[in-house]
Amino acid sequence: METAESVSAAERCSWSNSSSISSDDDHEEPAGGQVNRVLAMYHDATVLITGGTGFLGKVLLEKALRCLNVRKIFLLIRRKDNLSARERLVRLLQDPVFEKARSCYPSMDSLYAKVEAVQIDLNNGTTLFPRDAVGDDDTAAIEERLLAETEIIFNVLASVKFNESIRNALATNVGGTGKVLQLARRMPRLRSVVHVSTLYSNCHRTDIEERVYDDIPMDHGMILQLTNALSEQEMDRFQHCFLGPMPNTYTFSKQCAEVMIQKDYAQLPIGIFRPPIVISTYQEPVPGWTDNLNGPSGVCMWTVKGLIHTIWGGAGKRANLVPVDYCVNAIIVAAYDIWRRNRQRVAGLAKAVEEENSELLPTYNYMYPAFSLTWGKYMDMVHLGFESRLHQMVWNYSYIITAHGPLFRALSFCFHTVPAFFLDVVQRFRRKKPIYRKAMQKTGRFLELMSYFGTREWTIANGNVRRLRGLLSADESRLLEFDMGTINWAEYFRTYIPGIRRYWFREGAVRGDRWKPAANRRFQFMKRLVQKLVWIWACLRMTRVTSKFVAENLFALLIA
Repeated sequence: METAESVSAAERCSWSNSSSISSDDDHEEPAGGQVNRVLAMYHDATVLITGGTGFLGKVLLEKALRCLNVRKIFLLIRRKDNLSARERLVRLLQDPVFEKARSCYPSMDSLYAKVEAVQIDLNNGTTLFPRDAVGDDDTAAIEERLLAETEIIFNVLASVKFNESIRNALATNVGGTGKVLQLARRMPRLRSVVHVSTLYSNCHRTDIEERVYDDIPMDHGMILQLTNALSEQEMDRFQHCFLGPMPNTYTFSKQCAEVMIQKDYAQLPIGIFRPPIVISTYQEPVPGWTDNLNGPSGVCMWTVKGLIHTIWGGAGKRANLVPVDYCVNAIIVAAYDIWRRNRQRVAGLAKAVEEENSELLPTYNYMYPAFSLTWGKYMDMVHLGFESRLHQMVWNYSYIITAHGPLFRALSFCFHTVPAFFLDVVQRFRRKKPIYRKAMQKTGRFLELMSYFGTREWTIANGNVRRLRGLLSADESRLLEFDMGTINWAEYFRTYIPGIRRYWFREGAVRGDRWKPAANRRFQFMKRLVQKLVWIWACLRMTRVTSKFVAENLFALLIA
């Protein structure tokens, strides 16, 4: 692997001087000015996006197609489910999130002319490009054109599973990122690279500054070599040694990627963007859009469906959440800031750099200290989106949030395990496959994984993010709004559950007059059943405690 020191000064200058924007951009207009400098950087530019088929990547791609007036977008896509990159692109652009973007183009052909799918293979040794995807000559030509034309990179590629094997998490989040950045070194017109990390890449700390913390147990390169050399059984055995204080492989691999960037790629025009937990859209391109039930959205939705009734978390703890459209806007502005800082750095504008506290590797913690949404408020406000009952609801929307682990497990047994057992009995009587016990076991593991983030708070510095707003003109501020203080959460939650129903479950509203009586009978039955079971369980516990107390005291009296 190349090191940062091997990058020549001439290459660094080419990265800063390749832009067609006038050098007058070094002299920033006052905040709220009318010079659209951010949009000017994107005008007629060639953009490369990794992870464009994921949740965040889709919204980023849609925004670029609809608002940024770019010349070309290279979309790096893996082959999946026997679909080529081109076939996956065709399917991707049919997603409802691209409806507005599609309307901006006279035909689908013109849209496909703007976006080019480039097939990659993360398991293909040291290169991203599989030589057997198309002819070797075609692959080489595509790679050459991509290297010659790309000016802006958004690296959104990531494995986001908390329980992913450490080998796969590192291969994607560290190895995949390294391969993308090795390509970036060979791009003569490169202006800016945004690596999307996570706010929790240093979650083992209580105070998180906008800088990279190099406190992983060993060198990232050595970690990759070990994970490739060890067997799966050995990896499982030693995983805790790798993770250290980190709660899961996702956060650990993201921290390793940040350290790798700082050590090996800091001389690129690159920055690290750390978003918090990203949830459904607020306004753009449509309110309430989502394509997954990861994180709190899954907890919320299964609570609404009546499957989850106890949550391991702190009701008063701050919920680090952001709508995906706001997150994308901040990423777009951060890319401009990275390019601007790099121009100043290479040009030797030391005074400007010092005044702005610019780092060699700018890092953006996308969270606001005054953010007041807590986990308790989050769950309480969900009901604002209730228009009618949902399909396949098994119980009413009710929940208990507790930060006490033993209490959570006891409540989970009463409200999750026991009802799941009886629901599966009903399923068998109806000659259907029992599904609830396995579903609740999976849900229980998920709630435990999420508990780390629901029971803690962090002090987060965000000076770089706050300064981004001063780079925007009045028009850009409206187009690229990312200040979380402008979010009306009551308005947001009115589309939150309806959006999940529409875009994830593909279901419409249930006619209450026709469906409600049968549902209410089922809800009342489940309520009475669980109440009785909890009462019996409490009586048995009381009897056990009382019996133990009597036995101990009787024994004491006998030996006295």
